[in-house]
Amino acid sequence: IFDSFRGLGAPLQLYLSRENNLVRFSLTENETSNHTVVLADSGSGKSAFIIDCIQAAKRQTPEPLVFVIDKKSSYAMLAEYFDADMTVFRPGKKSPFSPFRGLVDDEKIAFLTNLISTAIRLMNPIFALDSTHTAAISKSIKLAYQKKTLQAQTGYGEGRFFEQAADSPIDVTMDDVVTELAALTSEEKFEFAAVQTQELIQKLTPFYGDGIYANYFRSGPAKESYDGPKSFYIYDLDPLDSDATIQVLMTMAVIEEIRRIIRLPENKGRGGFIVLEELGMLGRDNPTASHFILDAAETFRKLGFWLIGLTPLPQNYFELEAGKAMWGVADNFIFLQMSADNVEYLKKHSGLIDEANGEIIQSLRTERGSHADVYYLNKKKTRQGAFRYFQTALDRWLAPTNLKDSAAAESALRQFEGQKWQALEFLARTYPAGGANPGETPNPIPKGTE
Repeated sequence: IFDSFRGLGAPLQLYLSRENNLVRFSLTENETSNHTVVLADSGSGKSAFIIDCIQAAKRQTPEPLVFVIDKKSSYAMLAEYFDADMTVFRPGKKSPFSPFRGLVDDEKIAFLTNLISTAIRLMNPIFALDSTHTAAISKSIKLAYQKKTLQAQTGYGEGRFFEQAADSPIDVTMDDVVTELAALTSEEKFEFAAVQTQELIQKLTPFYGDGIYANYFRSGPAKESYDGPKSFYIYDLDPLDSDATIQVLMTMAVIEEIRRIIRLPENKGRGGFIVLEELGMLGRDNPTASHFILDAAETFRKLGFWLIGLTPLPQNYFELEAGKAMWGVADNFIFLQMSADNVEYLKKHSGLIDEANGEIIQSLRTERGSHADVYYLNKKKTRQGAFRYFQTALDRWLAPTNLKDSAAAESALRQFEGQKWQALEFLARTYPAGGANPGETPNPIPKGTE
């Protein structure tokens, strides 16, 4: 009478149902959209499950690109084995890359206008930006790029100016934009906007010159974020966690940087995933966050890239602007173990969760060192069912999700320097369920037993 969930039609992975039948699964089943939301209590295994989905997708040809925007990264160990490009933001230091860099087109100008407008709103919540303000910001950005481009293409020698090919990317900063704002009233369209331009210059004080956030809008180290044929990128914003303003702005800048990398000629047609490990990084009261997520979702959908949003709090999908937008664009919904209160909250606030599937979600359990129950549901409710994800010891140590195990993994990598696979095998064999002590020095594998 009753049958287990048998899964999807074009699987990348095989799991077991809770009755031990095979379940075929893939996060890319839908042909039109595969944006995904993941909801589960802390420690339930949601990051580990998504990492498993990513590893499965990585076996495809061409290999998909993966981008992770994270706090307290669960992906640092994984980065060692996928040769990932890992970018860490440091408080008060220059950003690893400038949000102004990259191909200048209408989308870039729109993004920068949105970024600067968001910066002003975050610092001045009661200040009302009007259409003249945003038009002035957009025009100043265009003028800054035009001036820098002209300078790069003009050389001087033997007493005369001459045209030359620009041999490096155009380096525009917030200081350049503010300089153009100050001179904007010389433009016919803005000659009556002196009050508005002065307001903008004053509101942007923290972001240029000696402002507390100025360094984040200047070029960082000479090293490019894209450094050879990478296919895995991790952006760790945890060091910025104490300052919500700059964390929001740098999260937006990272998503724009991802768009830049995706559009490189060598990445055409590859597709992939963009993982937002904590949607709260786009701010609790950020009024532009929902538009930003909606625009990003549509832009990336056209390029074959799918957003994956994770959070332990269901409220984040119904109270945060970014969360509401993410819930709206998603076609896949993934649930792991949740408290009864969180399930009740979901049933109350989402028509997607009814009494029947609410009971199933409430029955999900995560057994540390054994398995995690997972419930999948698509937006149309035509595909839904529960299954179990059994994490191998190797997988557990490839993506440790707590500080204790992460420290032990780093210790093993240091001891087995240059032999990262031996380090992984040692950890899996010695501590199959995790739980190594961070100060514990692993014993080397006996010679001849590798």
